[in-house]
Amino acid sequence: HVTSSSTPNNRTDAAAPAPHRSSTVPLTNTPSSKNPFLQQTLIINQELFHNPLSPSLTRKTLALAHKLNCVTNYYHNHHIYAVVRNEDQLALTKRYGKLTGSTDLYCYLNEDKGDEKEAEKNEVYNESNAYGYQKAIELGPPSKLLILCETDELDKTTELVREELNGIQQNQEQQNAHVIRGAPPFFVEILDPTVNKGHGLRQLCQSVGIPLEEVIAFGDGDNDLEFLSMAGWGVAMKNAREVVKEAADEVTEWTNDEDGVIKMLQRYEGEGKLLFSNGSC
Repeated sequence: HVTSSSTPNNRTDAAAPAPHRSSTVPLTNTPSSKNPFLQQTLIINQELFHNPLSPSLTRKTLALAHKLNCVTNYYHNHHIYAVVRNEDQLALTKRYGKLTGSTDLYCYLNEDKGDEKEAEKNEVYNESNAYGYQKAIELGPPSKLLILCETDELDKTTELVREELNGIQQNQEQQNAHVIRGAPPFFVEILDPTVNKGHGLRQLCQSVGIPLEEVIAFGDGDNDLEFLSMAGWGVAMKNAREVVKEAADEVTEWTNDEDGVIKMLQRYEGEGKLLFSNGSC
């Protein structure tokens, strides 16, 4: 928890440490650990909220990705469903799986994945079968969709997706979708317009009884913007995009690969800026 009284950007001082238990949310911690950070780790054993994409937004996004000749990651429960029509698309899904450790979560909906000629011969991808994703749709709406593309096409693809789904005006209060430029830069993330990490953090804190002003958040990607703004203290990684650094209260001198998060927490602890539930620094 942040307890410093010298925080910039007019952030207020943190209140006394909040309880780490909740009467409504089942939690567990790790009291046997000698590390105070790990002692305060919470494991929440139930889903607190879930706002999937609407059927119309789902189908519109799949149609757009098909038009752009891009593969889409369809997230449902603990699986990622994809229809790949050529080797380039297959390579992008493999890259994403390796990046996130989710290779085993992929379920390819077409048997001839990566073989464009066989796929064209055996499969017809059109609106009637949701461009190959009908089986996924029948399982339930996606938590999110990712349109994968080459890095040099990402900015162009992101803007095109935003315009197609939200219109040219892109009034934030009237958006049909929350569209995010991905990081690392080879995918566009599409979510329900009410979904972002900031809202998720707020609902989590309300559930476990921790004031937002006592929370430190770390981030490096565009999907962390609301996260850093919502937290009591937002920290951008050294490798973060400039737009993320501008939204943060502080920028680390270390990247993700340099263990920047734990090094910042160790620095805060040494400066007496962290309070644990037993009242110790």
